[in-house]
Amino acid sequence: MTSISPAPDGGAEQLPESTAPGPLANRLRVAMVHLGRQLRRQDPPGMSVTQHLALATVAKHGQMAIGDLAEAERLPSSAATRLADRLEEAGLVVRSRDPHDRRGVQLVITEAGRRIVEERRTAGNAWLAERLSQLSDAERAGLAAALDMVERVVLPEGAVHEAARLAALDAAEAPAR
Repeated sequence: MTSISPAPDGGAEQLPESTAPGPLANRLRVAMVHLGRQLRRQDPPGMSVTQHLALATVAKHGQMAIGDLAEAERLPSSAATRLADRLEEAGLVVRSRDPHDRRGVQLVITEAGRRIVEERRTAGNAWLAERLSQLSDAERAGLAAALDMVERVVLPEGAVHEAARLAALDAAEAPAR
């Protein structure tokens, strides 16, 4: 267990610096859990986290088969089907025939579904941007450098550049702060 020591000036306590993978992994995991909880509190009401994630997955792909949704969200096929049913009942997706497979069905996001995804992204980004605005320029630069490393560790190969590209697009679309 990591001990906490008082700051040299007698002020707030500081965690000792550790570069060992185990303690870093623990701190990162705990921070990400707390970040995830805070961002979920910004979600529009009325939908579960699983529904939000599935809707965002369909939005990202434009349309997809229920089996592909199950694979992407790591759900059993029956759970993905029930999830698709709920999203369809809410008017967030529609089912359409797969033009390449007469037996296949594709989930297609609706305008209402796109609005929900955008509201969630906007609310979460606004909440996080407000907190990041409290950091100094140097701290934000350090965080950006750390995020580059986190992305290299957690994103699949090739996805790091895609994440950076999408972040740049989001920044270009965001209102000036």
